[in-house]
Amino acid sequence: MLRLALLSVLMLFTAAGQAREVTVGLYENDPKIFRDAGGHPSGIFVELIERMAAEEGWELEFVECAWADCLERTSRGEIDLMPDVAISEQREVRFDFHTLPALHSWSQVYRRPGLEVDSIFDLSGRRVALLEGSIQQARIGALLDEFGITHESLAVDDFHAAFEAVAEGRADVALVNHLFGSRYHADYGLKRTPVVMEPARLFFATGAGRNAELLAAIDRHLARWQADGDSVYFDILERWLGERPRVLVPGWVGWLFATGGLLLLIGLGVVFWLRRAVVVRGRRLAETRRALETAYEVIEASPVVLFRWQLAPGWPVEFVSGNVDRWGYSPEEFLNGTRDFAEILHPEDLDRVAAEVEERLGAGATAFRQEYRILRADGSARWVADLTHVFRHEDGEVDRIEGVITDITEQREGERRQREAAAVLENTLEGVIITDADERIVMVNRAFQSLTGYTEAEVLDRPVTLLDAEHATSPWPAIREELAASGHWQGELTSRRKNGERFPELRAISRVVGPAGEDDHVVHLFTDMSRLRATEARLDFLARHDALTDLPNRALLLTHLRERVASADVGALGLLLIDLDRFRDVNDSYGHHVGDALLRQAARRLESLIEGRCLARLGGDEFAVLAENVGRADLATLAETIIAALTRPWRLDNGTEVRLGASVGITCYPDFGRSPEALLQQADAAVYRAKAEGRGSFRFFDDSLTAGARHRIEMETRLRRAIEADELELHYQPQVDVTSGRMIGAEALVRWRDGDRGLVPPDAFIPVAEQTGMIAALGDWVLREACRQGREWHDAGLPVPRLAVNVSARQLQDESLVDRVRAVLDETGYPPDRLELELTESALMHQQERSVRVLRALRRLGLHLAIDDFGTGYSSLAYLRQFPIDVLKIDKRFVDDLADNNDDREIAGAILAMGHALRLSVLAEGVETEAQLAFLRANGCDSYQGYLFSPPLPPAGFARLLAD
Repeated sequence: MLRLALLSVLMLFTAAGQAREVTVGLYENDPKIFRDAGGHPSGIFVELIERMAAEEGWELEFVECAWADCLERTSRGEIDLMPDVAISEQREVRFDFHTLPALHSWSQVYRRPGLEVDSIFDLSGRRVALLEGSIQQARIGALLDEFGITHESLAVDDFHAAFEAVAEGRADVALVNHLFGSRYHADYGLKRTPVVMEPARLFFATGAGRNAELLAAIDRHLARWQADGDSVYFDILERWLGERPRVLVPGWVGWLFATGGLLLLIGLGVVFWLRRAVVVRGRRLAETRRALETAYEVIEASPVVLFRWQLAPGWPVEFVSGNVDRWGYSPEEFLNGTRDFAEILHPEDLDRVAAEVEERLGAGATAFRQEYRILRADGSARWVADLTHVFRHEDGEVDRIEGVITDITEQREGERRQREAAAVLENTLEGVIITDADERIVMVNRAFQSLTGYTEAEVLDRPVTLLDAEHATSPWPAIREELAASGHWQGELTSRRKNGERFPELRAISRVVGPAGEDDHVVHLFTDMSRLRATEARLDFLARHDALTDLPNRALLLTHLRERVASADVGALGLLLIDLDRFRDVNDSYGHHVGDALLRQAARRLESLIEGRCLARLGGDEFAVLAENVGRADLATLAETIIAALTRPWRLDNGTEVRLGASVGITCYPDFGRSPEALLQQADAAVYRAKAEGRGSFRFFDDSLTAGARHRIEMETRLRRAIEADELELHYQPQVDVTSGRMIGAEALVRWRDGDRGLVPPDAFIPVAEQTGMIAALGDWVLREACRQGREWHDAGLPVPRLAVNVSARQLQDESLVDRVRAVLDETGYPPDRLELELTESALMHQQERSVRVLRALRRLGLHLAIDDFGTGYSSLAYLRQFPIDVLKIDKRFVDDLADNNDDREIAGAILAMGHALRLSVLAEGVETEAQLAFLRANGCDSYQGYLFSPPLPPAGFARLLAD
């Protein structure tokens, strides 16, 4: 006995000295198994197997490999244990598993931002990142194929690689286990989707027929740990999952088994039979549960929503599938009676749907289909198709009504686009030919018939080379070769119409490939180049000539100047710039068509005077003459001849005789300008001087004109740049009711804050804008900015008063003024009744009848009108009564000396009396003292503006004033 005991002890020590080495597969699937930042194996499965190894005396060696490679090496026996493996039919052939699952998990789809994925049907055409060799890869393919959903799989080595593929745009979605997804989707900027699948139990796996003792040991530890809520198993899960799972087996079960051991021995035979029955029944129940879970998941991920309704007013809901939340509603809203189905029907469809349901039920229908719109919780409408099933009792009475509702918004949108495409195809101006794979015509559009003269019946089933007019050098072999290589060809062809006429065409040909990659159809799109080339020739002419007079334009004149300046044969050049005097009066009085006819007459008259010299029209009423090898005396004589010729009477088409005049500016090369552009600029400065000094004369350019011209040009350039660089800003001066002291409006005043020179006073740039014609662009900017700012204040909840904007004389003369004001109001959404346009008295008096028409059109837009600087012009009271104005503004000059100047007091009093007699509101400008305000109040002035109340304020300051 002693010898036997010693032998037993020796064997125990020997076994302890030979610890079992166990190799464990290691791959990246945080938090279940991965290598941490320090390079050590970590995760739920790692800690579980390490605790088991410590108790069993195993020495663990972790083998790092990709998921698919780990599985393969485990099946060959190179790795003893592979953690985190779900059971499938294929794996049960290659691997053995322990009995109790180590962990429960499921898979979830994660998407990139901006991509809507509400069901598995939204995966159609998407790129799906999947773990190579995973259960997800096998099941998702089978599931999508079952529903006929096409997709593109992207195999990756681990779940991090799957999320990286989506974040980098190489995949649209990734299917990963929910533990990894919950932990890392935010780090990659991804979003969860409601698509969940593959609830799975996870095990340690070993190669088939191998390591049975390892699996048995794992089951012993899991059974003991999972039965004890305080065990290390639950400590590990709580540390990694953030919460402590519930105990799978109550602790008192062990005590119960201990105390009932005797009974178990007695009833062993009966228990064995019952256990077998329970196992069989349990398996069936598990299979049923999995089938129900799968069915539920399929319904939740499907594009359909299921309803069961009562046949009662409003169609109360007895059942609705949980995926109704994709419309923004919860199932409970319908099931507890808070919301009936009729409440989510579009109001415009409700009566029609109700009538159709009543008709179908009355006819005894058991199934029917409807299309209508439903309203989602956010108020947006979606088109749905409702396949309704009616269940009836034996007596025919309705038992219940069930519906399968599918969102068909995209389908209807696609059908709409197809109809639009067909309409475009039929109505486009380009000819369209569609052929089959054998190049025989199967369809042509209406434009083809008008361009070629063939009817569709005449060309159907005929070869597409029917139109070819170049049989000897046919391009079709090269076309076919290019189509085969790239699928596209574009180039010029010479074709023949039905009447035999040849014509050039630009044709684009594209091959349409069928779903299996086979040649399906070929689409030809062609344009008649004969018309295009005629247009190109005309455009080329117009690029260098004036369309009205056919004279060379500014670009061609500059070309001639450049050539002559560069020529060694030219000793001297003279450039004469001609500006017609009083042409605008004729144009405004008799219309643009009369003005155009007058310009053509002027061109012919000038051509007869300067034969052999270059004559050009620069635009408007400006012409230019280029004279070679002439002196100043010859140029002066030529200028006098031109002025005399253009001063003679002109006979208009209606028989009216009018008189114009001309001013001429002259510059010489090489005396002054050295470049074509400089010569034009100098001639312009000279003609500007001639017009300023009385018109009807000529002036030579000299250095004395340079400074003024340079300043005007510099200011114009800076002002244009200021508009583009957003250096302009508006200040707002309040307009105040005299009686109540309440602010009733504000005038928008433009300010220029130059980046280099600071604030530029208005009197320094407004005159330049008027002289150069930029006042129109400046006025448009002020109008748009005031309306935009007013709308912004209105949206912010501020009490925005009426904003007054000045309109220049040039803007008033523009025929498009009304349309541009309407466009600004539409663009900004600013209320018209909160806008007032101020026009000067002198601007209104010019072309008074036209001014009346324009003002009435502006009033019809709903805005207010005011006459600015009243009293400084020469108003006709007869016309003043016709102007549909609301406000007269007394000019500041009459307000400045109200306290001391009796004449100003009388003028101001007269304006107030006249304004009130015409039922107009009168506003005084420039009120700066209490004495001025007292006079205005005593004489019934309605409102005022000026520094007494407030200077013009920048937007932020005015906003604070509004808020106060």
